[in-house]
Amino acid sequence: MPRIIFSLILVVVLGLSVYQGVSMVQPTTTATITLSGKETGYLNVQKDLSIIAAKPHPTVSAQQEQVRRYLLTEIQAMGYPVTEQPFLFTIDELIARQKKIYSQLDEYQRHEFDAELARVGAKTFEEEVRIRSGLKQGNSAYGTNIIAKRTSLSAKNTILIVAHYDSVGTSPGAGDDGMAVASILQLMRDLTHVNTIKNNVIFLLTDGEELGLLGANYFANQLTDEELQSISLVLNFEARGNHGTPVLFETSAQPYSLMTALNKNLSNITAFSFTPLIYNMLQNDTDYTVFKKKGITGLNFAVVQGFEHYHRMSDTIENISPETLFQYQDTVRKSGYYFVVQQDMDLLKHNKDAVYFPLPIYGLVIIPPYAAFTLGIGILIICLLWGKNISHQQQKVKKLYRPLPFILIGTLSAIISIQIPALSYLIIIPFLFLLISHIILFRFQRVYLAIIITTLGIYFSSLLYTPVVYLINSGLQSLLFAFIIALVPIIIWSINCWYLWREMQRSSTDNR
Repeated sequence: MPRIIFSLILVVVLGLSVYQGVSMVQPTTTATITLSGKETGYLNVQKDLSIIAAKPHPTVSAQQEQVRRYLLTEIQAMGYPVTEQPFLFTIDELIARQKKIYSQLDEYQRHEFDAELARVGAKTFEEEVRIRSGLKQGNSAYGTNIIAKRTSLSAKNTILIVAHYDSVGTSPGAGDDGMAVASILQLMRDLTHVNTIKNNVIFLLTDGEELGLLGANYFANQLTDEELQSISLVLNFEARGNHGTPVLFETSAQPYSLMTALNKNLSNITAFSFTPLIYNMLQNDTDYTVFKKKGITGLNFAVVQGFEHYHRMSDTIENISPETLFQYQDTVRKSGYYFVVQQDMDLLKHNKDAVYFPLPIYGLVIIPPYAAFTLGIGILIICLLWGKNISHQQQKVKKLYRPLPFILIGTLSAIISIQIPALSYLIIIPFLFLLISHIILFRFQRVYLAIIITTLGIYFSSLLYTPVVYLINSGLQSLLFAFIIALVPIIIWSINCWYLWREMQRSSTDNR
């Protein structure tokens, strides 16, 4: 096969995989939105969001009071018992918190923090806190949580569904977190049509999240030990932007059975087992952080693209794409409905970690860590054997290959599979294809079969890395970080293709 044909095939395969990889983190198509345009629930979400995110509504503001009255009226009209839970906070507490956070930031993070202060027109921590909270005068104020419940006499477990209904003072908060609140309202309406539920449910709309998880902390601290133990699952819905598909970016520890159940009963779940690692590096918190610290199992969803609108006046309902809003509310409603109505939480034993990632058409791939560990160790063993075999090959081959690179590949696969299993699939799968390609090429001298394996390796490697690189670049606004990650498969397969081209050239010369 001429090298130009091989190159063209690789370009086509790479283009297809990049397209599919990006599509996995994009929301439902416009065609689906058009077909769903008459769906009452979606229309209700649009209406609710237009009211919730009409203007900025920080905790201490007349607009927040209007939003709260609207939410209470809607919930009461559904027939839910609903309560208001006020809590006091002081400006001094918030300033002290900001100073503590600032002291823990590195130089880059401090630069970003200072830039944010300048953007909102604040020169001091106090000014920033007052802008964020809406507390223009005075040294203390109240926030108010909204709590609605539905219980069943036969239910032993409770599902806690959480979103915050306050915004910062510089944003209407359509994405953060208005569309979550509007979607939960519709989930509540959906559940009014259900006669029986398997689990009790608490809907918690927190206030003061933007000020440091104030509402969630107060709610959790008011629970008795018995009430805390009865909460089997927290579903928290957030946003760090206003575009893209909702991503399950954080789970509690040992989520294998939880993820498996979720994947079997809901389609189009976008989740990557490595994202909690990145999330922890960002030093960000959500309301779920409060419950996670108390050892409660949870799933944390968020839209992470469109960061340029985050906490800005451009975070409006007009700037949320219909596709994103549709898929977000669909995720909230389906996941909430499933866990409240269908899932027996006693059957989910959270005793095993999980490695998971999405693939087009198939959906979410979920494997236990021991499978990744086995593959990692298996690659190490094969690499050691193959490296030993290389040293006994003919001199011509020996010049091209040395045992050391394979020993390094095997060692890296084993170490990552043991130490960082959540990240292991990004290394193990490309290395596995690479190793098989080399063995076929130099042990069996099957150039064309090696080309097929290499092509498949490039395709699957691109499928794994493209959504990762895309989300990091678009969601975290970190082009350099995205580029560094993209270098891993580029280096692996560039070297492999170079060897293939050498062998094709040698084979062509021998045939002559």
